[in-house]
Amino acid sequence: MEQTFDEFLDYCYSKILGRFPDPEGKEHYIKLLNKGIPKHEILISFLNSDEYAERIKNLAVEEPESLKIEQTFDEFLDYCYSKILDRFPDYEGREHYNKLLNKGVPKHKILISLLNSDEYAERVKYIMSPAIKFAPPGHFYSPLPDPDNILNLYQKIDKSRNPTGIEINGDRQIELLKKFQKYISVIPFGDGFKQNNTRYFFNGNEWYSYGDAIVLFCMINYFKPERLIEVGSGYSSLVTLDTCELLNLKTRITFIEPYPDLLLSILSDRDDPENLLLRKEVQTVNLSLFEGLNSGDILFIDSSHVVKFGSDVLFILTEVLPRLKPGVIIHFHDIFWPFEYPLEWLEQGFAWNEAYFLKALLINKNYEILYFNDYMGQVYYDLLKEYMPLALKNFGCGIWLKKLES
Repeated sequence: MEQTFDEFLDYCYSKILGRFPDPEGKEHYIKLLNKGIPKHEILISFLNSDEYAERIKNLAVEEPESLKIEQTFDEFLDYCYSKILDRFPDYEGREHYNKLLNKGVPKHKILISLLNSDEYAERVKYIMSPAIKFAPPGHFYSPLPDPDNILNLYQKIDKSRNPTGIEINGDRQIELLKKFQKYISVIPFGDGFKQNNTRYFFNGNEWYSYGDAIVLFCMINYFKPERLIEVGSGYSSLVTLDTCELLNLKTRITFIEPYPDLLLSILSDRDDPENLLLRKEVQTVNLSLFEGLNSGDILFIDSSHVVKFGSDVLFILTEVLPRLKPGVIIHFHDIFWPFEYPLEWLEQGFAWNEAYFLKALLINKNYEILYFNDYMGQVYYDLLKEYMPLALKNFGCGIWLKKLES
């Protein structure tokens, strides 16, 4: 990607030093670049600067423990991928760079490798594109909130009332919770370790923890689906495989996951990824797969959480859900009561919008709420303590729906 020197320096100052260039500094680096000094030498200059060292020191104080200067290699890679590529490391990439670091390759060379990557070039091209310059975060045309106004807006949310027009079905959720008790008593998962030859375990599993895993286990027990399709796979997949195996169900399972590194790394030796996994975006999957789901079958959705042009969530909401037969059970993940994201997520830049679209969808009467993890934890804490005590460690953030007759 052919950047001008100005664009290159603007981006370096922004991403490495967290500020706009000062005139003197910019002029200095422009002169060096015009003399033919390579861009990676400029980057090393930034990374070796006292200002950058001070910024990292401040980040270590202000931000999570993982950003300390004394980082493990994994913490270093998490931080680099986050700041340079704006994503988590993929399994192969992490393994590759860990090997280099263990061989003594200096950290700045890892940074240079990431900064010279095609992915980084594409990201810079995107950031510099008219689409991004058109409306900055907080602008009324931008879907991204103003970071300086998030707290003010969040404090105005009224969590004491049910969203207008949505049947929460609290009594029915309580009834289902009580029915789940007989399944909870036989849950095979260990609290902090694998047991009974299970793939899944509770403790330390931040991505799919207690409440989520327990309710998924109970839902499979309750409905005993002949077919289960999961869009977005990982630790929830292990719960599904363990539960179906324990119950000796013949459930046909399909995992749709375009980035299956995590899933492949945690499956057991007795699993056959070739028969379980579709390594593609859900938008490219033949819709007949979803049309084949029948009453009591499960569509488990844990995808990008973002509605935008061409996204998986847009496809699911507008193409998949309308095609489902009555009686199909639908799950969405990372949905919190009252259909709002946690403040700390918003402040960290999570501009997900799936929950808002789902809230709007539930105004119509084609869907029934069966169980809403975070709602039950917040509103019926004492009942959860009585009937599902392990879920108090983490309510979970799934919402379970049933497709009704149109």
